[in-house]
Amino acid sequence: MYFSVLNYFLLRKLHTLYKIININNLSNSITFVFSKKNKLKIIWGLDSKNLIFTYVKINIKKYTKGKVTVSIKFMIDLLNTFSNEKLFLKKKKNTLNIYSKQGVYEVPTCRNHNNTSLYPLGKYSSVRISLFSNIFLKILNKVLFNIGDEKLKPILNGVFFQFFTNEANFVSTDTYKLVKYTIKNFKTNQNIQFTVSRKHLYIVKEILKNEKKNNMIFLIIFNKNIIFHLKNYIFSCQLINEEYPDYHSIIHHNKCQVSLIINKLLLLNTIKRISIFSKNKKNFIDFHFNHNELKICDQNTIDIHNLISRIDCKIVFNDLKNMKIGFNSQFLIEVLSSLNEDFVFFDLYHNMGVLRPLYNKKKEESIFILIMSTIKI
Repeated sequence: MYFSVLNYFLLRKLHTLYKIININNLSNSITFVFSKKNKLKIIWGLDSKNLIFTYVKINIKKYTKGKVTVSIKFMIDLLNTFSNEKLFLKKKKNTLNIYSKQGVYEVPTCRNHNNTSLYPLGKYSSVRISLFSNIFLKILNKVLFNIGDEKLKPILNGVFFQFFTNEANFVSTDTYKLVKYTIKNFKTNQNIQFTVSRKHLYIVKEILKNEKKNNMIFLIIFNKNIIFHLKNYIFSCQLINEEYPDYHSIIHHNKCQVSLIINKLLLLNTIKRISIFSKNKKNFIDFHFNHNELKICDQNTIDIHNLISRIDCKIVFNDLKNMKIGFNSQFLIEVLSSLNEDFVFFDLYHNMGVLRPLYNKKKEESIFILIMSTIKI
């Protein structure tokens, strides 16, 4: 293994991988694999079945089959000390030697824990779904914030993907909130559904930040695995091999008790303001309706002026003269902060609230957010 490479291109690839590794506190070793096509394959893996592949252009000086595993942090620290010059790399017995104008530098090798090949797709039937990188990044931004901690069952620690021939749904929950993001007129050849873990999707999200908006990416699903095939990276990982709960069962299909349209920013800032003054460690707030007037207050507060706010809103439907319902204020802040629209529908039931953006014109997307209430009255 003997080749030359521009320091800038190699360093740029390693920086993206290292950011992922550092954020997730994962394995620090990467493997270089030689290719005849003037490419160096770089492999990093969470384990032997969840791997990222990327390539960098090289100039081969002498081809011999081989691979070498090194510390990515060590490589980045060393490469950062060079200018954008051509470096020569050669594998020795227990080192990877880097030759520059200033001298020769021996990089210690590590034990190889990374598999060097993708899954043999030819052995399995697969489904291929294509979409633009900016669309997929938007999907992840809409749903990833709503996944709970790792104490939940594995199936609830991921995003549920549903692809139909005319639309696609993406669902996440932390058991207190449920987000369903839908893209309409999404064309696929067949129906398929699967769940990808939060840990793996955060890795994909980090890679997507460096992709151009119009880059096409492919999702290849086969034998309980998925490959995210991006322009510059390939990420192969396992799906969560469990059946996702029937989220339709918790959604009310009857009319709500109260439905209103409200300014999102006004509602968000009101909840934040009450939370600042509140001494309630559980972050519970109440919504009071009385003859079409909406009042929001800290759940344990009756008379403190700072913790009671009246908000203007448009009542779309009201089946009750009086209603009181409580929510976790931090949940509402998270949800409202994730929405971009100026106004939202807020439908209230006896045991939950449902938020939906108010679109100014017909859109090819929709989002449905369900929040469980803290009291039932």
